[in-house]
Amino acid sequence: MSYLGKVRPTVALTSSDIEDNAVTTSKLIDDAVTTAKIDDGTIATADIADDAVTADKLANAINTSIAANTSKVTNATHTGDVTGATALTIATDAVDIAMLSATGTASSSTFLRGDNAWAAAGGDNTPAFQAYLSADQAIAHGTDTKALCDTEDFDTDSAYDNTTDYRFTVPVGEAGKYFCYSRQVLEAPAQTILNQCYARLYVNGSNVFWCFASSRANPTETMYFQNGGVIDLAEGDYLELFAFMTTTTSAAGLMKNYGKGTLFGAYKMIGL
Repeated sequence: MSYLGKVRPTVALTSSDIEDNAVTTSKLIDDAVTTAKIDDGTIATADIADDAVTADKLANAINTSIAANTSKVTNATHTGDVTGATALTIATDAVDIAMLSATGTASSSTFLRGDNAWAAAGGDNTPAFQAYLSADQAIAHGTDTKALCDTEDFDTDSAYDNTTDYRFTVPVGEAGKYFCYSRQVLEAPAQTILNQCYARLYVNGSNVFWCFASSRANPTETMYFQNGGVIDLAEGDYLELFAFMTTTTSAAGLMKNYGKGTLFGAYKMIGL
């Protein structure tokens, strides 16, 4: 039938009139396929080109999660003194004293205690002092006489008075057990008249420690002896050295210096 010169009638096509695979992409105009024409769940992962979905097409919550996870992965990978991604490793010698939080002063003679405090290893036997006579000292017959040890070998806490009272005074906070000692040389003015001698350590003006030497059966001229022991001392207690001698003629004698022949000392004991 020919329609030349005439209006061709409109023919409605149905899906059965179109052969399978007959409609090509070129037969569709741009933007012809809308969301309404796409069945739910019909677009598979394979239908999406690589890198086709941008961050703008993702929900804000997804972008936030991705950023957070990226930050975690980045921060977990370390280089330098601390290395690793999951298990971290600190390089040898990377942590020095300056990086430690501790009280006190770090030095070659201190160690770090469990309470994060620097302390001296083992402690020390201080306060401690030792003093001696620089010259001979007169000692009267039958009289306790304080040894005026005026020259110090050492005095760690400046607790010994070598100019006025010639005594050691226990400093504040330093109560404890002290080993106290003395050495004395006593000499009579003549041979065969020195009778007996005592060395006495006084605490707070009272005799607490002494040693005795006697030559009554055979009087001599010089006696040498040492005295010492452990004494409990409290804060403020003071320690002094005394000597006592008698002669057959009641004559006075001497405490000799004899190159530190008469000396006096004490030191605090640790661990007791």
